Amino acid sequence: ALFTLPLVGRLPDTLPDWNDAADSTWRIGTISRNLLTDPLHLYRTPALYPLDNALALDELLTGQGFFAAPVVWLTGNTVLAYNLLNFLSFALSGFAMWLLVRHLTGSYLAGLVAGMVFAFSPWHYGQYGHLGLAAQFWMVFALYFLVRFLEESEPPARPANRRSLLFLGLFALCFFTQALVAGYYAYFAAILVAIYMTYHVAFRSGAAAWLWSRLRRRTSSPEFRPRVLFAQLGLLAAASAMIVALLAPFVLPFAQAKSGYGFTRALDEVSYWSAGLKSLLRTTRHSWLYEPVQVNALGLETSAEREMYPGLVASLFAVVGLVAWRSGRKWAFAAVAFVGLLLSFGPYFNLDAYGEQSTGIPLPYKWLYEHVPGFDALRVPQRFGQLFMLGVAVCAGYGAAALARWASVRRTALRAALPLVAVVLVAVEFFGTGLPDVHTGTGAASPEVYRWLASEEGRAEVPPDALLLELPVSQGESAINTSPIYMVYELEHRRPMLNGSANIVPRGYERLYSEMRRFPTPGTLDIIEGLGVKYLLVHTGGLLNDGKRADLAAEAASPGGRVQLVRSFPDTPNFPEGSRAELYRLVPAQGRFDRLRDAVPPGSSVWLVDHPARLRLYNTALPALLGPDRTYYADFTTIYDAVTGRREPAQPGALYDYAAIYQGDDPTKYGYREENRVDIGENDIISVYRK
Repeated sequence: ALFTLPLVGRLPDTLPDWNDAADSTWRIGTISRNLLTDPLHLYRTPALYPLDNALALDELLTGQGFFAAPVVWLTGNTVLAYNLLNFLSFALSGFAMWLLVRHLTGSYLAGLVAGMVFAFSPWHYGQYGHLGLAAQFWMVFALYFLVRFLEESEPPARPANRRSLLFLGLFALCFFTQALVAGYYAYFAAILVAIYMTYHVAFRSGAAAWLWSRLRRRTSSPEFRPRVLFAQLGLLAAASAMIVALLAPFVLPFAQAKSGYGFTRALDEVSYWSAGLKSLLRTTRHSWLYEPVQVNALGLETSAEREMYPGLVASLFAVVGLVAWRSGRKWAFAAVAFVGLLLSFGPYFNLDAYGEQSTGIPLPYKWLYEHVPGFDALRVPQRFGQLFMLGVAVCAGYGAAALARWASVRRTALRAALPLVAVVLVAVEFFGTGLPDVHTGTGAASPEVYRWLASEEGRAEVPPDALLLELPVSQGESAINTSPIYMVYELEHRRPMLNGSANIVPRGYERLYSEMRRFPTPGTLDIIEGLGVKYLLVHTGGLLNDGKRADLAAEAASPGGRVQLVRSFPDTPNFPEGSRAELYRLVPAQGRFDRLRDAVPPGSSVWLVDHPARLRLYNTALPALLGPDRTYYADFTTIYDAVTGRREPAQPGALYDYAAIYQGDDPTKYGYREENRVDIGENDIISVYRK
């Protein structure tokens, strides 16, 4: 509770931010709702219209949605569910590590130190807004049960005895859950298990010592029971097959979306989000101890994807553990820390984060990116710092256990004080308060516009099936994860929306985002009319300038205007003071497209020419504006084609009766002449040419 202040006092009505945290809140809320109303379509959402499985365009958070569901069902408060899961991620990270290290060392103190390191490391703090990544504890539980399975299946017990199978089942359950709560962690947990099993097969089973003695031709060999090892590996293979089978129906929609949209992360982008040597000096922005030193003395800024400081105290404990603890198992966790650190550096070795001061030296991550399925979809190699901290935490636990054993043998006064001293040292170094929070009221505390839309009056005025567009689509510079806070409140009003939030940006959505930055020009009103929008919710403070606000007001005040003001509400606090949330009804244009329809008679073939250098959407909406009694051809597709009108693939070299070409583009490139341009009235976006 102290380490996450002010979270515990603001569970029902704050989020860490309105970006990633809001996106996760919407996702777990949608899954919770679908579990009750449509459990066979967990990823269905009214957002990103007209897509069906839009939740499959981003990270896998299905497991978090399952855990959030009881809270959402009982309270209707998705923000509360998000914050409870966030808070529990700290508590359960500590508990899981305590459980594992206490078992490995037999020391409660070792477990406590390791748990503190793992739960409150700057790396974990940095994922405060990433709900899936915060839930790192399931792989530790999985590893604990794997260790117990291997121990319980050793002689004199049979490998498949009741206790060993129980632990194997719990391992499979925890591994499955870890992959389901965060897609990244399917890879992390697999690497963790692979490293530990390599140690077990080579050393703990006695295989390496037996093979070494054979190579040296010694008459006596160390004990090695290959049948036991093969039985363990066979049972693990069966458990792994079961995990894959259980995960398949949840993961398949994500794999289909990745394949269908040809989604990969560019190597430059991956390198940009990689760690560097200086990342190890960057701690949380909320550290009371190190933030002044980090900024003023070292001149290092930090952010959520830069924080990898392992802690001086934790590092010293880890060194003591590696030197003083006699069990060879410690080297397995040293290997985990090393592999995690190496992978966090990404495809090339950098001296600093964000690809700065790159040496150009390729690293193993590059090979994994090129050869392991799905690895090319991971955006932030720095997140492998989680495995680094996991290994450091266990090694620190070994160090604490070694110190506790030393103090116990000597019966010094330190024996009584050591637990308190060790925990205080870790706590003092990692403590940092003031985690970010943004007020996010829900239900009766929601912004007035969303409460009205969800009310009986609002549902009578704005039909539940009326397509809504909320503007501005985003105040950022990218179509990725655009204004996910709109999606949080979609959970309350439940209208279908053109807006959406995704990392895999579907074809055409980036064009919608680009076009709507021009709103409220006549062309943007044409586009949204063609896409089927019935209502607009405009946050006036988010429009790019005063001129656009004046244009919108003039359009609404005009007798023949294409928007009618329904209601105006006080806006949400993330917009500038004085901003209003204004709800408009979109009025179909009267006569605007008559000249265009007359110029392109029914039965004509129409080529909808794209301009690859421009993110334009007008020609996608054009079939809906012209009508269905023409045949349309295009060399591009968008997710909106199904609602604006059927089109055929344009054939290379073919000439069609008419071509709609964006103004500024040369019609002769497509086989049409300037003198054959037809009069379509006022339209500053496209020109139409006859064959």
